[in-house]
Amino acid sequence: MTANVTNSTSGATAVAAVDAPTMLAAMVAGHLEAARAYGLPADALAGAAGLKAAELRDPDGRIPLDRWVALWEGITAAPGGQDFGFWLGRSVTVETLGVIGFAMRHAPDVRAAFRCLDRFGKLIGDVISPLIDEEGEQVVFHRSEPPRIARLAALAVSAPMGTLTLLGQLAGLDRPATAAVEVAFQHPPPPNADRYRQELGCPVHFNASETRLVLRRAVFDLPLRAPDAGLFAYLERHAQALMDRLREQRSASARVRQHLIERLRDGEPEQGGIARRLGMSDRTLQRRLRDEGTSFAALVDEVRLELARMYLVDPKLVVFEVAFLLGYSEPSAFNRAFRRWTGVSPSEHRRAR
Repeated sequence: MTANVTNSTSGATAVAAVDAPTMLAAMVAGHLEAARAYGLPADALAGAAGLKAAELRDPDGRIPLDRWVALWEGITAAPGGQDFGFWLGRSVTVETLGVIGFAMRHAPDVRAAFRCLDRFGKLIGDVISPLIDEEGEQVVFHRSEPPRIARLAALAVSAPMGTLTLLGQLAGLDRPATAAVEVAFQHPPPPNADRYRQELGCPVHFNASETRLVLRRAVFDLPLRAPDAGLFAYLERHAQALMDRLREQRSASARVRQHLIERLRDGEPEQGGIARRLGMSDRTLQRRLRDEGTSFAALVDEVRLELARMYLVDPKLVVFEVAFLLGYSEPSAFNRAFRRWTGVSPSEHRRAR
């Protein structure tokens, strides 16, 4: 649950590495628009955080986590920013969670709804989703925040407030705060600590080892207001597909494949050169690929075979041209490799198609 967020925002305007922690652009844009509606200087906050209008317009895009944290640092420091978290927590709706929220709405009960959030929370952001544990007669939402995030009081309070608000919407509870047993924050007591207890309706602790919301377990058994088993299953599958795509985008093998596709025509690919382009050592790349169950040589073969099949469909390309497009210096090497992959020569493959 801990993210390696640095304490510097000097690189906020740089393009994030594929494997860097990110937030869903729609969520970041939602927080920015909420700040505007609350009366905070949204444009100035966005500029200070390095947020660009173009990247926020793509709802499925990913924003570097560092910029999202910088936005909340600006909100916390702004006049009235400390109270913004309470307002945001009360204003949240299941729709703001995208496909996860729609799936939660149609779950059979509260347990299934929040388990959905537990499973697919990384679609929203790398540090946004808590762990959910059922312990005896209690349910505990908890996570350990990195220091830079833990000290953002406005952001911290919006999480339990938002969870209680969602609980009320999903299960039709008039007073969802009565389900709370206790709340704990990692930051020191703020000047408005008394308001925390009034708003959350339960004991509140500060300087804790983790951020924590404890609910009565009975609320997890409550049925939802609009369950739909078929729609819930469909939305779960869609969320899983999005998770798989996000995982693929972040894998070392996917990044290597992309570089190979772009550079094969330049000649025989070298692992060391690809590793440097990915910002890692040759040995690190080799280990990452091994952990993903593949190797550089295997990826080169896979990409070459995929591209070869695509090129051979084009009758305007002769076989030796296809060989050069795949980075081979001699057509004979391509012929031997293609036969090894498929059992037939490139010409035989072309005739068969």
